[in-house]
Amino acid sequence: MTSHKISNADQIPDAAVFSQIRAQVLPKIRPSDAERTKLEAVKAELLETICKTAEMFGEDDIVPISVGSAERSTWLSGNHDIDLFVSYPEDVSRQDMETRSRRLLMEVAKSGDSWEDRHSEHPYIHITKGGFEVDLVPCFRVKSASDIKSAVDRTPFHCCFIKERIPGKQDDVLLLKQFMKSSGVYGSEVRNGGFSGYLTELLVIWYGSFEDVLKNAASWRFGQTIDIMGHQTLAHEDPLVVIDPTDPKRNVAAALSLTRFAQFINAAQRYMKNPSAEFFVKKEYAPLPVAEFKNIMKKRGTEWVGVAFDAPQKADDTLYPQLFRLENSLGEILTVNDFAVMNTHAFAGDKCIILVELMSRMLPPLQRRVGPPVWAADNAQSFYGKYKDADETFTLKIKNEYLVAEIVRKYQTAESLIADKILKEAALGRHVRAAVSDGYQIIGLDEICQIQDPAFWKWMNEKLTKQI
Repeated sequence: MTSHKISNADQIPDAAVFSQIRAQVLPKIRPSDAERTKLEAVKAELLETICKTAEMFGEDDIVPISVGSAERSTWLSGNHDIDLFVSYPEDVSRQDMETRSRRLLMEVAKSGDSWEDRHSEHPYIHITKGGFEVDLVPCFRVKSASDIKSAVDRTPFHCCFIKERIPGKQDDVLLLKQFMKSSGVYGSEVRNGGFSGYLTELLVIWYGSFEDVLKNAASWRFGQTIDIMGHQTLAHEDPLVVIDPTDPKRNVAAALSLTRFAQFINAAQRYMKNPSAEFFVKKEYAPLPVAEFKNIMKKRGTEWVGVAFDAPQKADDTLYPQLFRLENSLGEILTVNDFAVMNTHAFAGDKCIILVELMSRMLPPLQRRVGPPVWAADNAQSFYGKYKDADETFTLKIKNEYLVAEIVRKYQTAESLIADKILKEAALGRHVRAAVSDGYQIIGLDEICQIQDPAFWKWMNEKLTKQI
């Protein structure tokens, strides 16, 4: 579905209402002059340090580049992130680039207050300096975004495209980012599956303003397509398709989950119907008291079963895909074995915790197996032979045309099922498998109530009480 900009003003609130909300919200989210000055000073100091360090190591072919929202004035007040890329000629090998950049950036990191190794497609360094979070990322200096050697090579092209087109619309980007944050749909990292900063900027460029983004988003459907440069490339099977202006084969919105897409549409519909500054206030969740948790569970009348294990020391974008696979896998295993699954959740802190909410953790000893119809003779006789006079068979009969065996259920508790299947059949990524193999605990309500991590109880509060 191709995007069409709409101008149906009949059902849109008066422009004065939107102006009033802007006047209320923007002073709270727009960086102050002091914030901007401090950011520019830290950025300039780090760029100078990179250049001096490169000179010290004889690295005369690198070019440091400032990218990200800090470079294009689309960063929210209090969001102190700086992205600095160190670009290498494209004819340098990946191994050489990683070796050289590590030596360079490790030296630069010494000027920060703290640092840590991180890894996406290739290693980079994260430091803190003067209250700012800084990513120091190596990349290749390619001629176009279509010629990239690694995913991050696109970023400088994104920055140039936005900087040329965003002047005069920065406030609209700030409003859209804050609106998305408050709605829980901002952030394209795997654990969230929301809108990236680059995507929000492209939406503002395409539609023209914050209000026009929401006015149009309120009528989006699955497959909504935006092609700013008219590339008309191959279709993508995603909820939202925004063709990358700098790389026609790429969908900028590929990381956006269907749930976050739908949440944003719903939020846009509600805002356009009844606009309010409250849409820009993100609700903060306090840790849920254990007594209140027990009371909520009593009212829900459901039961929990879960798995807890030590968290692998991996970046979120490496860890969470594996946690989500295990979460979905446990839900499927329980469902296939007749447990009624209500919800599944995955949490990562010092411990990784997969929780499944069930109608009941116990099933009756009796299990009903429906076999083939009698006219599927070979299969019917095989089913008959399997259950006839078997110790676990209560009855073997025909219901309509089907053979039906009533047998003793092998797994009468969710705990016994998980214990038997988790290492044999559950979908375990490499790092999660290693962690689970080192030891895991099957947990229920009592064990959950003993968890001491405040972050877990904030997360649980949101899961059990959040309303859109």
